[in-house]
Amino acid sequence: MAKCSKSNLDSPPTSVLVDRISDLPNSILHHILSLLPFKSTATTSILSKRWTNLFQHFLIHTHSFDFGRDFAKAQTQQQFINTVNQYLQLHNGSKIHKFHLLFHPGIQNQVHADKWLEFALERSVKELGFDFCGPITESDDLDSERLTLLDSLYLSNSLTHLKLGQFEFNPPMAFTGFASLVSLYLRRVNITDGNLGSVLMKCPLLTDLSLCQCAGLNSIKIFGPKEFLLESLFVGNCYEAYEIEVLAPNLKSFHFYGDLFYGYSFRDISALEDVYLNSNGFEHTEPEHNYIEILSSVSTVKILTVCTGPLMYITTAEEYFPENLPVNLPNLEELQIIVGLPLDEDQLSYFYGFFKHTICPCLDKLFIKLRADHFELSWQSQLKEGEAEELATTSFDNLKTIKITNFRGTEIEMRLVKFFLSKSISLEQLVLVAAQDSDLEKQIAGTNDSSMTSITIVDEVLIMPKASSNAKVLVCGDWGADGKALFHTHTKALQNVLTVGGRTCVKLGL
Repeated sequence: MAKCSKSNLDSPPTSVLVDRISDLPNSILHHILSLLPFKSTATTSILSKRWTNLFQHFLIHTHSFDFGRDFAKAQTQQQFINTVNQYLQLHNGSKIHKFHLLFHPGIQNQVHADKWLEFALERSVKELGFDFCGPITESDDLDSERLTLLDSLYLSNSLTHLKLGQFEFNPPMAFTGFASLVSLYLRRVNITDGNLGSVLMKCPLLTDLSLCQCAGLNSIKIFGPKEFLLESLFVGNCYEAYEIEVLAPNLKSFHFYGDLFYGYSFRDISALEDVYLNSNGFEHTEPEHNYIEILSSVSTVKILTVCTGPLMYITTAEEYFPENLPVNLPNLEELQIIVGLPLDEDQLSYFYGFFKHTICPCLDKLFIKLRADHFELSWQSQLKEGEAEELATTSFDNLKTIKITNFRGTEIEMRLVKFFLSKSISLEQLVLVAAQDSDLEKQIAGTNDSSMTSITIVDEVLIMPKASSNAKVLVCGDWGADGKALFHTHTKALQNVLTVGGRTCVKLGL
């Protein structure tokens, strides 16, 4: 809309809104509609009769349907069903490129699932997202009944990207694979070890595989045809699985969330550069497997995220099996450590022990994510005061950037900061992001009266001795950190992780 003014001698100037968009020819408006999000396109139909006709024309000829999370907002289940059916009935094309649908109907609506899936398959859909999981909530039943898939899905040769949620995956005997499939995302899908192996062997172009909360998997074996092209693998809380074995020469990225497996085996993964290992709160238990072996098997990694489980395991290894140390990560450039427990003396010693026994000469960026909520320690450390520092014999030759989030300025946290400042001879910047509603955040915002009469946490950090004369220290709230745009590569992956009933839940919805 544009504004223009007109005036005459008898009346004051007035503003008139001119609808220049509606003056455009239909061909241009059709193109504009094709560029909008699907829900925004649908909303234009209420503007006028002309826009209603334009939207109907769009539905007749569109190659993309997106009934995702935004589309479903503010609609009841029945309203959603009626709207989807109405829109699909208007379509008159023989081909569609994309069909995304996110719905949480319950098993009683299998008939609608069949109808919508049949619509997409009959039009040789390439990108199919069919997620019936619904939103993740505390009352969510991860073991609820799953819907069945039409046999015609398994016979499709057009699919290039497939997302399925809350289904049984049971291919018929005639299944020969998905010849064109590039990416496969399964969330809360019941699939057996054998059926997964069949898919991997019969999808020669598959490069991206995600398995999230998949029941039926016990021993996950990631093998493929002779020229196995898989580049990205995600495994999240497949809570019946106990081991994973990977043979993938082109694998570049491996992300794992959830309870620990008893066995991990990686072979021929020389291309692996990106690894995310987060046991989501289970790291405080006695490790059932060898973190040293796991990290050594992915030693080519350049970008790594771990919880504190590996830190604890490697630190205690000095006493129980020192012959397995050190751990060598010669290519590691970017490291993120997720601290799920309150930072106490023992946790501090794990940091020191990890860096003492892990060789990472190329480490350039270090991110530490502390526990977000305040937690009063209800136990006493087993270490004597100052004993943790005895492990702090590491120096960082190439570490240039450190960022610690959810920082509160506790005594233990300040000792950790002092350690890094005193050991990082090439450090260029240290960013401390205050935890929300902490005294530190109040000091930064100037709302803490006590900060005006005594030395502040910020002051203490700024006067700490630094091994690098070029090191700059920034203490800020979230607003300041965001402005610096200093984020770990895995930031988005971590934001997609939820905890529901002690299980890791990952948002892979549409």
